[in-house]
Amino acid sequence: MDKTTQIQKAEKFLALHHEPKLLVLPNIWDPLGARLLEGLGYPAVATASAAVAYSLGYDDGQKIKFSVMLDVIERIASSVALPMTADIESGYAEQPDEVAENIRKVLQAGAVGINFEDSTVEGGPLYPIEFQCERIRTIRKMAVEEGIPLVINARIDVFVRRGEISHAKKIEETIVRGQAYIDAGADCLYPMGPGDIETLKKIRDETKAPINVYASKAAASMKELEAIGVSRLSLGPGLIRASLTTMKNVAQQLLDYGSYDSFSAENIMTSDEIRKYISP
Repeated sequence: MDKTTQIQKAEKFLALHHEPKLLVLPNIWDPLGARLLEGLGYPAVATASAAVAYSLGYDDGQKIKFSVMLDVIERIASSVALPMTADIESGYAEQPDEVAENIRKVLQAGAVGINFEDSTVEGGPLYPIEFQCERIRTIRKMAVEEGIPLVINARIDVFVRRGEISHAKKIEETIVRGQAYIDAGADCLYPMGPGDIETLKKIRDETKAPINVYASKAAASMKELEAIGVSRLSLGPGLIRASLTTMKNVAQQLLDYGSYDSFSAENIMTSDEIRKYISP
């Protein structure tokens, strides 16, 4: 991909965060999934770190090598004409300069956006606010040097990592972190965990920033989210979980009943339909 094209993709992706319509991203893990979403008319594609890890037989949490993640990112980014954003968890490094160099490689692989979280690995505590801000500032500085308007989606893990504090305190800390991350160079905030309208609206109103919501059972409907100004909705590992559930059910039916009706049904995609999403 030439630099001009990548810049245009980055600008388009950022603009999608400022439109009235909710940006919906059913996160994928391979080129076929990306091509499928492109064929359905989605305006951008996104990976989920968990989905990529699961597909390769690993758990989430930076358990796969960064070089392997980069290879997946490059394969997906080069398979579609759409902007592509990559979930790079906590950056596969701790120190700001090392993180920035990793993200430079993500840009070179063709991505125009990243998910970047403030959790330490192995279920540890959150990074201190100022340290996480320095990591974001260093990433932004690198992106400016590269001439790519990288879209940084700053994930805030207060609700999933600070169980010892009250709901009100979680909202308060999320807002403080969110405002600091935006000031440091982030473009969008991703408060992982809350899905109710009241909490999300307060975070949105206080930070005045685009908000990404995780599509969970606890999340408000897409129409409700759009109505309060939420910009982006992610499915996380939802698609790969649904795919594995189908695979498990079909395999179990074969084992238990000797029947293959479930994968010869009329609603199952044919090989010809799948080939529409495969490059010649």
